[in-house]
Amino acid sequence: MSEQARILSEINKIIMNILKTGSASVEEADTIDELEALLHQQKCFKEIENSAYANQGEEIATLFFNEHYVEAIDKMCECEISPDDFFAFADYHYDDDHEDENLVEMFTNVFIAGVNEAYESKCKS
Repeated sequence: MSEQARILSEINKIIMNILKTGSASVEEADTIDELEALLHQQKCFKEIENSAYANQGEEIATLFFNEHYVEAIDKMCECEISPDDFFAFADYHYDDDHEDENLVEMFTNVFIAGVNEAYESKCKS
């Protein structure tokens, strides 16, 4: 499990507990803040200066959204972002409030399998 996956898993556990109990404790809120700070240090969340994108994950997602599949895979290789981390980023980042939220629907299981295969063949060779 990558560091990003571990952080997202911890955030998810806390959120599920908050939903179950109906409120967040001060400790849970503080822990979420700490985990989100760590999350924003991960490769997908790395900010890009002088760019139209807030971070590397958004740049890769936009390449996929605009059907620049090969360039997106190349960028994942260049940034050393695994498909698992990228798709976890997309799931976390593109929520109901994000303008591109509906575009992530293109990330079907078949699409993800194709990205995994392309990444393995291009980046692991």
